[in-house]
Amino acid sequence: MITDSKARTLVLLALVATIGCVAAQTTTDPCVGSDQAFLPNPTDCTKYYSCYGGIGYEQVCPDGKYFDPTRSLCDIAANVNCVVNNCPPDGIVFLPIPNVCDRYTICVGGEAFEGFCDEDLYFDVNLGDCNYKNESGCVVNPCTQPPPNPPVLEIYPNEADCQQYLICLNGQPTIRDCAPGLFFDPTTLQCVVADACIEAVSTDPPPPDTPAPDTPAPDTPAPDTPAPDTPAPDTPAPVMVF
Repeated sequence: MITDSKARTLVLLALVATIGCVAAQTTTDPCVGSDQAFLPNPTDCTKYYSCYGGIGYEQVCPDGKYFDPTRSLCDIAANVNCVVNNCPPDGIVFLPIPNVCDRYTICVGGEAFEGFCDEDLYFDVNLGDCNYKNESGCVVNPCTQPPPNPPVLEIYPNEADCQQYLICLNGQPTIRDCAPGLFFDPTTLQCVVADACIEAVSTDPPPPDTPAPDTPAPDTPAPDTPAPDTPAPDTPAPVMVF
């Protein structure tokens, strides 16, 4: 079900797409007339253009990384806001972004826009909308890129479901389930008996206790203060009466 807020967003995006189509200028080289040194490829996040003299030269990011136009560098997909326009020419469609769970692509009339899920929600391909993490079926790829050679065992918790964990195979995560009643412990990397999800605990040793130095109090002699001269009061002798 599309909420009123989402419906208003779609209406605004439709207007933007219409205006963009009217104002768009067709060009085969994105570097023509641009003063930017690097430009993203509108159809492939792993590629970009290096502009020189108004001519664009297509480049490819290494190891399947995405090009980030805001920083002009290649980075892992989870750190890059990249929207690939693989939208159909007509209609409103919601598409996933590869290796990203908290964002998705909104297609309006062939134009691509970026959508964001609320906190603790992931995009669900089957629903075409954001859903609870443990019901979305989306997995963030934590595996080392490029995969280590020789291979090493990599095990990570599944952020979407604390009764699952991830094993990396050739740089891609594979979901494994804990036995019924067990939860994955991200500190020991094992399935253990628990009543609920287990938070990661730091394994760094505590800082050593540093006792305060024994600093003797300084010997401060008492000041020589002479006693005040207090004269005895004048007391008259008593008068004897016979």
